[in-house]
Amino acid sequence: MTLGMRKSTRPLGILSISSAAVLWGLNGVIVNMISLDAFTIAFFRVFLASLILLPFMVIFRVNDLARITSCWKPLILNGLLLSLGWAFLFASMKLIPIAEAVLLNYLGPVFTAILSPVILKERIRETSVVALLMSILGICLISHEELIRGVSGDILGIIYGLLAGLSYAGFIIVSKKLREGQSSLTMAFYSYVFAAIFLAVISRPMAPSLSTSEWILLLILSGMNTCSAVTLYLYGLAMVEAHKAVVLTYLEPLSAAIMGAVFLEQLLGPIDILGGALIVISGYIVAKA
Repeated sequence: MTLGMRKSTRPLGILSISSAAVLWGLNGVIVNMISLDAFTIAFFRVFLASLILLPFMVIFRVNDLARITSCWKPLILNGLLLSLGWAFLFASMKLIPIAEAVLLNYLGPVFTAILSPVILKERIRETSVVALLMSILGICLISHEELIRGVSGDILGIIYGLLAGLSYAGFIIVSKKLREGQSSLTMAFYSYVFAAIFLAVISRPMAPSLSTSEWILLLILSGMNTCSAVTLYLYGLAMVEAHKAVVLTYLEPLSAAIMGAVFLEQLLGPIDILGGALIVISGYIVAKA
């Protein structure tokens, strides 16, 4: 009976993770349609997401609101890494094609595999080294035009993308430690709260004079593409093996490429696609190992 239930629910898990990845692919379009700097957009994303999650915390996890004394330091660190990751990613999206920015951010799992032996004392695998070399080649292929042109904005966009991936790797490592004692909802809520605090200090956001459509886009970014998409992802993760979930999340760069082409007229060339494929394969190698 249990096996039958797993078989019947697994397609729903695949659909949930795939839907989340497709929604995340829309982030770059939204970021480019809002007339705010990347750090301020990131602030409103986590600030509004915190407000949306607060009623759910009060209803379902009220005891967790005060029970974080044993892990408040890593939660604060998680918020810092999340704030930097999203801010750098949005900054990259404003300077280079959004698909390229997303692919650079997806170096996070590769960076995690390299950093884990140092931070988590895990054994380094030969596959991790192979994945790192493949991803480096992928980075060179994706950024070849920007490096040849030598435009400072393009190069800065690549640097921001790499920093986003590195921050994402740190977030994965810290979340892995936190996940042992905290629910996903609690982790998400406090990560958003601390991220909002850090971004408020960094960006010092004022009440922006945005159009109605831009406010709607901010609400979509924080509500649908953050709270709902993360919930869908965590829901699906309970029914799908981890390495397969990683493969499904690579629908995000595909979605970003399509969204960028449709809404922003950003087309990737054959060399960019090859570089992206190498990064995707390197991420899969790490997840499969």
